[in-house]
Amino acid sequence: MSSKLKRLFILVIVIQIVFLLGLVGYRETILAFGRTAVLQTVPVDPRDLFKGDYVTLRYEISTLGSTPVNQDSAKFLLLGDIITGDTVYVALSNIDDDEFSLDVQTGEPSARTDLFIKGQVTSINSDVITVDYGVEQYFIPEGSGLEIEQAVDLEVRVKINRSGTAAIDALIVDGEDWAP
Repeated sequence: MSSKLKRLFILVIVIQIVFLLGLVGYRETILAFGRTAVLQTVPVDPRDLFKGDYVTLRYEISTLGSTPVNQDSAKFLLLGDIITGDTVYVALSNIDDDEFSLDVQTGEPSARTDLFIKGQVTSINSDVITVDYGVEQYFIPEGSGLEIEQAVDLEVRVKINRSGTAAIDALIVDGEDWAP
């Protein structure tokens, strides 16, 4: 093997390692420096034959429509200009410790928006829009899926960076941080 070929081979390996470390580092910076929001959720599917145990999460903010955002609010979301594949920014305005009011935007959020999460519209059925935020799967240790599936109250603590990208920080099962 010539010297030039060895250098090229080493360069390819170094580039792959740097790329993988960059992916991990990006998520770690979100967890270290992101702002915290707690989202109400329900587990959907705790097991996959090939991937092992994981929980697919469906958040209250994953389905948007022309219905009131919360029970006490008369504010309705107007979502007529949104199509499948659009990137949406959901501003989370803290009403109190556990409740948020929502404001959905298709363009970049305004500078005065304090906390927002970025998602992509995956489907539109009549007045209901489904949004994927990239934090819908959480991998868990083998055999612990049933514990989460049977939880009465399940919330997810996410960290959100300035661009709206979220990462799961912890599951909160029945009011306590879940540790398998």
